[in-house]
Amino acid sequence: MSASTVLSHIRFISNQLPRKRYVINMCQDRYAFLVGFAAALFHNQTTLLPPNQTPDILQQLLSQYPDSYYMTDGQERVAGLEGITLNLDTHSDREPIENPQFSDSHVAAIAFTSGTTGTPRPNPKTWGSMVQIAKKTGERLAFSKNDPVTIVATVPHQHMYGLETSIMLPLQHGWSIHSGRPFFPEDIASALSKQQSQQILVSTPIHLRACTLAQSRFPDVAYTLSATAPLSKHVAEQVEMLFHTTMVEIYGFAEAGTIATRRPVQENHWTLLRELALLTHADGYAVSTPYFPEPIPIPDTIQSSHPQQFTLKGRPNHLINIGGHRVSLDDLNVKLLSIEGVVDGVFYMPEEKQESVTRLVAFVVAPGKTPASILATLRKKISHVFLPRPIYLVDVLPRNHTGKLVKEAAETFMQAQTHSPSSPSTR
Repeated sequence: MSASTVLSHIRFISNQLPRKRYVINMCQDRYAFLVGFAAALFHNQTTLLPPNQTPDILQQLLSQYPDSYYMTDGQERVAGLEGITLNLDTHSDREPIENPQFSDSHVAAIAFTSGTTGTPRPNPKTWGSMVQIAKKTGERLAFSKNDPVTIVATVPHQHMYGLETSIMLPLQHGWSIHSGRPFFPEDIASALSKQQSQQILVSTPIHLRACTLAQSRFPDVAYTLSATAPLSKHVAEQVEMLFHTTMVEIYGFAEAGTIATRRPVQENHWTLLRELALLTHADGYAVSTPYFPEPIPIPDTIQSSHPQQFTLKGRPNHLINIGGHRVSLDDLNVKLLSIEGVVDGVFYMPEEKQESVTRLVAFVVAPGKTPASILATLRKKISHVFLPRPIYLVDVLPRNHTGKLVKEAAETFMQAQTHSPSSPSTR
């Protein structure tokens, strides 16, 4: 699609939008989402980005934001809510809208946390902050101004990481957007092979690890971006070899968006984006920048010996203390995934119950492996106090579309495994 066609579609769709304040953009095609997002901005509307599109979540949004409607490019409907279906197959020859300019202070989107630690929370995002994040993230990638670049993303555009990297990043740097969302390694390889320009692959550790385990052949990729969970140095090295790429890891959180990057094969520390600064705040740190109205506390535990750099120690609710020994669940997960034959896996601390001692457990996808063999390898990697009791071998983990385990789903999964006599485990 040319820029002129995009602007024609924006004009066509903007003339159909209800006069509401909020829109739930449910479009699955990335290009359709972009057109709907821009058309809504043209009317000073705010796009709501729910953590998922389940009926319960959508009805909860409707109760919190009654002046809303939804837009879709498929058959989805939201009960009790006015909606519009985007049809972009026609009308591309209409007169394009003039390149629109939006106010920096306008709340362009409200992103909701994934719910991995409880109830999703809203986080308003101004247009100005999203533009600045995209510009400064792109500065970390060594492309010249006129380099043709295409972004292929495995992450959904409704997620803040996906919106920042697969929509805002190419918009601010004049790059192309691949409209699909490839999922399996073969799909990713096929999508990449069809692009004629240099490419950026936007993905997650769970997708990248799957690619390294597959037998697919992948074309060269200039840069690969990863976020949503820690990426081990080992997997980062494998990705760089597999794609002949430069692996860049992104650090951010819902309240602020992207704030720092690093190259995990070369460094353990993170470097803040330009014009961001660390400030001491309460028992930790906050990040400040001209495009935030006030400093935003960093939810993770970090250490800093340089105004622009820090090392990440983990999120407080991911730190566990057993017998006076402290460790991060993220660190345990990295060591679990480093075991040969483990396709996927996660440590989990169940909810405490008064009638029993709560112990760490592990859910592991490892065809051909036994719980005993996994435990024997873990003994060489971690302290005995953190060894999981039991280890459950499962076919698949209940991850969401960005590879995270939502707290509620994890608890349900835990209960199902506990009461399943067919689940192999060791204690």
